[in-house]
Amino acid sequence: MIRSAKPIENKTWVNWDGEIQISPNAIFEPSKLEDLIDIVKLAKANNKTIRCAAQGHTESSLSVTEHYLIIVTNLNQITVQKHPKYGWTVTAEAGTSLSELDKALRNYDPPLTLDSETLPDILRVAGVIAVGAHGAKTSSGIMSDQLYSMKIVTGSGEVYEFSEEISKSEFNAAKVNLGLLGIIYSLTFRVQPMYNLRMTDIYVPINEWLNPKNIKNLLESSDGIELSYQPFNGFNQNDPNPLDPNRDLLWVKNWVRTDESVSFTQQQIEQLHETQNQNAINQYELLSSLLQNPEATPNITASLFSGNGNTSSVFQAPDAIHFFIAEYKIKLYFMEIGFKIDPDFSNVVTEFSHAIQTLYEFARKGKFPINYVIAIRIVKSTEALLSTTFNNDPKTLYCYINFATVIGTPYWEEFTQLLAQRYFDKYKAKPHWAKKWEFIPNVKTYLSEVLSDQIKKFEKVRAKYDPSKIFFDNKSLQDIFSHALGS
Repeated sequence: MIRSAKPIENKTWVNWDGEIQISPNAIFEPSKLEDLIDIVKLAKANNKTIRCAAQGHTESSLSVTEHYLIIVTNLNQITVQKHPKYGWTVTAEAGTSLSELDKALRNYDPPLTLDSETLPDILRVAGVIAVGAHGAKTSSGIMSDQLYSMKIVTGSGEVYEFSEEISKSEFNAAKVNLGLLGIIYSLTFRVQPMYNLRMTDIYVPINEWLNPKNIKNLLESSDGIELSYQPFNGFNQNDPNPLDPNRDLLWVKNWVRTDESVSFTQQQIEQLHETQNQNAINQYELLSSLLQNPEATPNITASLFSGNGNTSSVFQAPDAIHFFIAEYKIKLYFMEIGFKIDPDFSNVVTEFSHAIQTLYEFARKGKFPINYVIAIRIVKSTEALLSTTFNNDPKTLYCYINFATVIGTPYWEEFTQLLAQRYFDKYKAKPHWAKKWEFIPNVKTYLSEVLSDQIKKFEKVRAKYDPSKIFFDNKSLQDIFSHALGS
């Protein structure tokens, strides 16, 4: 019997971009731990399966189910604790947004912060952990690597705690679990005293700046870097050769920890965010017009490019990490692939340059698959088994290359499929679980092979905590696991 988490009758769930719409048997919006336990027991009694959703920002099918869908956003309690080893930890229930978590830590005495987070602050903690999401700070790895422990309601309806101290092998399965171990109830993160970051933005000619030495030197002197390419930003319709990549600039961003004072008051930052929101909406509306007029892409994207001034300012860590605040209504396709970086960083340059060259090859054929951004971030490896960046060597670095365009942009799938296949063939690269990847030809067979060893280790943990497969309700994951396990 459900004590208070009543199912929502006749309701359809839609993810953030509107591309996924489902009407499962029941949707629940629990508000406390007991609700989660009761829902699992109800599912067992009625022979139903369960999937979960948080902010709905995941673009792949991970939350799709015909049976029970649990929306965890009402689970948002936060508790800060003194810790004998780590100084401080914070426990957040599954549906806590990163903005709520930032606010609670910033207002604590003393002010605290996470070491790194994802760029969007609207995401919920269970969602970013379940899929192995990451920020831009290299040494922080994925957000899951800041976990101290986590509590999951498993297939028996019991609550189990996972941590490195209890069992490192099981913790490495739980840290990126894709919802396969149960319902994440709470997450406890290691946190640290609030600190400041100097965030610097420069715009440089791609053909002059983009080389392995520059990237390596910048990374070694920074806490994190991001390289962004805004398509056709050097386009000049009055030039005899308007589509000339040699005129394009690269947006280079880096963060450096500093003891300097912040450059803006919180009120000024809030005003900055309001301006960013409005500008982002205006740009999105203009880019959306390209769906009916794609040949105008170079002219429009060049007109929107703001690479006319370098800046450097100091922010508190959360403000620097969430440097761009955009309205939820901006809907983009994302595909992100992670691959192991060569020691000399040469393959980072090779693949970034190749992606831009390929974009121009498409453009010369009248195809404009990217109108938003191609961006690169670099993070260290993790021992989380199902992470895109799994590696037992902690010194290994991975390059995430992300392709973003307005939803519905023609030829986006053709373009990203081509590049994804290249990364698969050359580097045994893996896609970000939360973004689009299921459209890539033969990707499930490929992932079952490249993740075979990790899946076999993960499956031992999964079978222990959900032997009845209550949470194994996802066709893509079923296909990947069954092939990897030979079942």
